[in-house]
Amino acid sequence: MNNKFNRKKVIIFRKRLFLIPTIFILFILIGYFTYINLYKINNLILNSIENLSHDLNYTLKTYVIEGTQRIKKDEIEDIIKPNLNKSIFLLPLKQISNLIYENNWVKKVKLNTDYQNKIFIEIEEYEPIGIYKYNDRYYYFNLKGKIIEYASLKEINDNINFIIFAGKSSIIEAENLLIIIDQLNKEFRTEIINAAFIENRRWNLLLKNNLLLKLSENYLKRSLENFLILNKNLAKDEFDKIESIDLRNYEKAIIKYK
Repeated sequence: MNNKFNRKKVIIFRKRLFLIPTIFILFILIGYFTYINLYKINNLILNSIENLSHDLNYTLKTYVIEGTQRIKKDEIEDIIKPNLNKSIFLLPLKQISNLIYENNWVKKVKLNTDYQNKIFIEIEEYEPIGIYKYNDRYYYFNLKGKIIEYASLKEINDNINFIIFAGKSSIIEAENLLIIIDQLNKEFRTEIINAAFIENRRWNLLLKNNLLLKLSENYLKRSLENFLILNKNLAKDEFDKIESIDLRNYEKAIIKYK
C-alpha cells in the first residue's frame, strides 16, 4: 500500500516538474507574440496617421525660430529639416527639444505647433556678463558664474564691451563688482578691459587707457567712488601720465606716474 502511494507521489512530482517549465515557456511565447503583434499594430496605426496627414495636408512645411542672438539659426534649422513633410501629429518634439538643448547657449526651449503645418521654436539663451580667462583660454559666463561657451579671440575683439575676468572665484564675485559699478556709473563699465581678482580677496581693474586701479578689499564701493571723483577732477592729459592708482586705503589714493 505504501509503495503504491509513494509511486503516485513520485509521478505527481514529475508532472509538476514538467508542468512548471512548460507554463513558463508558454508565458514567454505569449508575451513574444503579443509584443510582435502590438509592434505591428502600432506601426500600422502610425503609418495610417502619416498617410492621412499627407492626404489632408497636415504635414510640417514651415517653422518659426525666435529668441536666437548668439545661436546661429542654421544650427536649429538643421535639427528641424529632417522632420519636414512628416505628420504634424507625429513630430518627435521631445527629441527635437533635447537636440536643441545640446547647444551650450540654450537656457530654455519651448516648442508648439499650429496642428496643421507649422512649428514654433522659442529659445531663451543664457545672457553673458563677461569673459573668463583660464589657462590662456577664454569663456563666456553668466551672472551666476556659470561657464556658457568658449570665446574665440575674434569674438573677444568684436565684443569690446565685455570685461575679461581672471583669478580664482572671479566669476563668482563678478556679479557684486558689476552691481556696484552700475550703481555708481554704468558707463564706467565700458572703460574696463580686465578685472583680476587678486589672492581671492580684492580687485585690480585695468582700464582702456592702460591705467591700473587697485581697489580695496573691504571697501570696494568707497574706493570706486574715490576714483570716480578723481576722474572728474583730473584732466585727460593728467590721466595719461598715470600708471596706477592705489585705492586699497579708501581714505587716500596713491598715484604712481609713468
